[in-house]
Amino acid sequence: MRLRPDMLVIGAGARHVGKTEFASAVVRRQAARGAVCAVKITTVQDQATGCPHGGSGCGVCAGFAGPYCITEETGGPPGKDTARLLAAGAARVFWMRVRQAHLADGVTALLRLLPAGVPIVCESNSVRQVLEPGVFLVISAAPGATVKPSCAAVMPQADRLIHYDGSGWDVLPEAVTFTAGRWVLRQSATAVVLAGGQSRRMGTDKSLLPWAGEPLVQHIVRQLQPLFDHVLIGANSPEKYAFLGLPVVPDREPGQGPLMGILSCVSASVHELNFVTACDVPHLDPGFILDLLRAAEGHDVVMPVNAAGRHEPLLAVYRRSVAPLARRILQQGGRRIADLLALAKVRFVEMPEGGWYRNLNTPEDYQRALEPPGPVAALASRGAC
Repeated sequence: MRLRPDMLVIGAGARHVGKTEFASAVVRRQAARGAVCAVKITTVQDQATGCPHGGSGCGVCAGFAGPYCITEETGGPPGKDTARLLAAGAARVFWMRVRQAHLADGVTALLRLLPAGVPIVCESNSVRQVLEPGVFLVISAAPGATVKPSCAAVMPQADRLIHYDGSGWDVLPEAVTFTAGRWVLRQSATAVVLAGGQSRRMGTDKSLLPWAGEPLVQHIVRQLQPLFDHVLIGANSPEKYAFLGLPVVPDREPGQGPLMGILSCVSASVHELNFVTACDVPHLDPGFILDLLRAAEGHDVVMPVNAAGRHEPLLAVYRRSVAPLARRILQQGGRRIADLLALAKVRFVEMPEGGWYRNLNTPEDYQRALEPPGPVAALASRGAC
């Protein structure tokens, strides 16, 4: 199974559910930010008799004699799917017709034309059999409608089933975003940035340290907003963070540490799941955050553990069910998140390698983090998009 986080795959359970319209809307939004490629994959089921695509005179099989055929689309009738993707702003559009038995080979050939890291929007059901994209969406028709076999085979792998009511979808194209080199789907969850610490070792408010031309807390918020429906700031000085334009939740009782901050923000959240992070983590891995959310089924807390065995309580997911547990601990004079873990149903997950996670606790940490990385070989792909 090939991993392509830079690819968004949109499938459909039936015809006329607005799949190309949805894909074009995503392309249009992304094209305003930079180059984007689009792909349409038509899988042909070989049959002994009749049209292998199920129709007559559709043009799919014309001039198509080998295992697959990849063409770059440069125009065509305005109503044609690939022409609509071009009109939406795709820099390049490819159409692959492929026989089911040769799907893996066709996808391998197609991927040679598509550079890693450049956003790709792909219309297909069957490609999910051989490729794992950043996001896989399936648009379905009314409940009870017959689902295409090609869709039924991969529907359980969908990140989200989108329902089409004849005029629109219950998930809008704006919910899909390309960030940090991958497609992400905004989650029905809340992100909490705890900014109420005293920053004793830093000697100044860490949340407002300059980072990439903006306060560090704003840099963190920008990484979280594409991923979450809502973002909250946990802090006791709402006026300090008014520039963010976000809700600021003060501690119910100041001076009780991060457990109080978690209790206060989780209680104020409109969602069951809440990702909590500190205000001193400049780089966040969106894929890992989404993995934490997916791992939350049946658990109160999902918490990373690094290679040294250290728990990371301020890079974790907390369900609203932790609120009464945290409240009891605080009422009894406790303040440790470890006490919460002893009462809650916790799932620990391994922190991935890569060195992206770091806390800025001291001026030395901050200065080291600002140092540019050493020279690296240029890996930019050229000419593909």
